[in-house]
Amino acid sequence: MSGRCGRTLAAMFVVASVGLTGCGDAITVHSLAKGVRADLEVPAVAGRWQLANGESGAPLLIVDHRPDDTGLCRAGLVRYIENGETREVGDEVCFVELNGQLIAEFRTTAPLADFYRQYLVRITRERIELCGGLPVWVMLSELRNDRPTGFSFDSLQYTVREQESGDLMVLISKPAEMRQFLEIALPELGAACDLGGENFQWTPFERASQEEADAAAEAGTAE
Repeated sequence: MSGRCGRTLAAMFVVASVGLTGCGDAITVHSLAKGVRADLEVPAVAGRWQLANGESGAPLLIVDHRPDDTGLCRAGLVRYIENGETREVGDEVCFVELNGQLIAEFRTTAPLADFYRQYLVRITRERIELCGGLPVWVMLSELRNDRPTGFSFDSLQYTVREQESGDLMVLISKPAEMRQFLEIALPELGAACDLGGENFQWTPFERASQEEADAAAEAGTAE
């Protein structure tokens, strides 16, 4: 996989906010959550979330789940709004915990429908944080290019498609194979975001009131 970052429109919705010039995208053919049976407690995330960057009209994350939904997998559209532009992130999200690290997996919508994107996250009732803001496969590739690591992609099956907007990594490994790899690799990525840096940091979203969400939407439209 190329070590250079190339901007993609739908790779993730917080690329600009974390200082990355933009990296390639990554999707998986199989769901990481398939076959997982876990008693995992993740707070309900339905509602409006605003990027906590201290700026007026900051981007919004709109999660259309049932308000009380705390299930492992939760149906409902997730949208990202920035500068008046709305992008669909996914129509279902599943949560998987691997070696103490929490993954949020989104089922994609058009134009790449029915694939999956996974992100390393931390979630409380009032805050959602994303490590690096790009799919974990992209972030892990960048981590290997940035420093020595204790993991290798050799155990995974994937292809890389070159695109004008950046390389697209398509993983075809089975769910158990991906989970086994991530059990080893994710703690290193989480530690990198804990330490912080230009490309590795936690990007926070905080719950927004209806008034704050309306103000952000209006500000984005005005721009």
